[in-house]
Amino acid sequence: MAMLLVACAEPQPEEVAESPAEQQLQLQPLELERDDAAAAFELPVTPPVTSGTKKIRPVELAATTIADPLTDVSFAVLKRGQTVTGLLSKYGFKARDVYQLAEALDGYVNLDKLQAGAAIAINKQKDTAQISLAAEYAERIDAYYEDGVWNVSKHQVPTRIEVSEHAVQINHSLYGNAAEADVPGDVINSALLALSHFIDFQRQVYQGNRFEVVFERTLVTQDELLFAHQQTPLQPTYLRFKNDEDDFRLYRYEQSFYLEDGRLAESFLLKTPLNGARLSSHYGQRKHPVLGYTRMHKGIDFGAPEGTPIMAAGNGTIKRADWYGSYGNAVVIAHADGYETLYAHLQGFANDIEPGQRVKQGEVIGYLGNTGLSQARHLHYEVYRHGKIVNPLNLKKLSTERLSGEQLAQFIEHVASLEERTLRLADLAGGASSTYAEGLTAEVQ
Repeated sequence: MAMLLVACAEPQPEEVAESPAEQQLQLQPLELERDDAAAAFELPVTPPVTSGTKKIRPVELAATTIADPLTDVSFAVLKRGQTVTGLLSKYGFKARDVYQLAEALDGYVNLDKLQAGAAIAINKQKDTAQISLAAEYAERIDAYYEDGVWNVSKHQVPTRIEVSEHAVQINHSLYGNAAEADVPGDVINSALLALSHFIDFQRQVYQGNRFEVVFERTLVTQDELLFAHQQTPLQPTYLRFKNDEDDFRLYRYEQSFYLEDGRLAESFLLKTPLNGARLSSHYGQRKHPVLGYTRMHKGIDFGAPEGTPIMAAGNGTIKRADWYGSYGNAVVIAHADGYETLYAHLQGFANDIEPGQRVKQGEVIGYLGNTGLSQARHLHYEVYRHGKIVNPLNLKKLSTERLSGEQLAQFIEHVASLEERTLRLADLAGGASSTYAEGLTAEVQ
């Protein structure tokens, strides 16, 4: 492990996505367009226990519990070019103290990769110390130093849900008008991906068409400073697109979108083979961010945290799962009707993912990474049919999957429970919106 003497990690550059408005989503029929003095003491050091050359962590992480609010702590924010060792030294920690802390946190928070802007909560007494950091959003890692050992625990921070409803009248493009209506870009991209199963954005979108969206924002209700540098999770829960011919209404249920009758609102191949991602680069000609020249980008890219699970886009057989040149770690799956999908730049592969293995749609096959000819962590996703490249966003073959039995009954009940909301949204004038608190999460209730 590095000694944490390097500068804090800069935010990794993402591949710059071309605006969907520049990716043929424009309408065709129109021509519109902060250090108190630190206590001067050094923590007593207990050398790491070793077995051969492998260090053994003396304390394992406890199971996740609900966090109590942090009290009597100072918040220190990592500055650009500053090291964690340098930051904590102002509070009396020596380099070897920070090294032991990093060892205890190994696998949960990588101190070497904390980015500028990250906050650290510090409570230091004469013979003890506490360090708290954010892991994933609303997950807090606490490290307590006592009797020569760092004890680490993981906690879930309570959250609340904020609901936003937006009605958008389309005048030049769905993306552009939604952005003007203050719909977050990640939500717009998710909506475009979901609706593209049904809508040809080149020929079926006209001036006056209507787009409605409901999305939820998850916000922590305590320890806000610890998570201030992270983006709050966003998730669209209801989508509607209406033109002269069609009126599509999509409801999120168990992490997927369904039509009102319980049919899965997806192609037989998933266009987004991972959850919580944002579309970061489109299909088509573009200037390659590493090579520096323009060439065909044969798939679409999704930006998400490193290690995000990647799912099989459809039922099929693993054709390869290995290093694949500029693709880095990659998986290729053969599907029915001559289709193949490719997943590139993976951090690694899921267990038992090897050639000949059958997989089901949604099954985890690997984890998002930054291998091969890649400028930043992302998933590169390609689709072929009979060896010919296909734009994943143009797939129109809908899934035959449909909810049934108790699941269908629960879904119909869910749709009925949203009727008042959807009717209210339908009455909003174009460009109007509303935002309100949905309530606390179940853990807090």
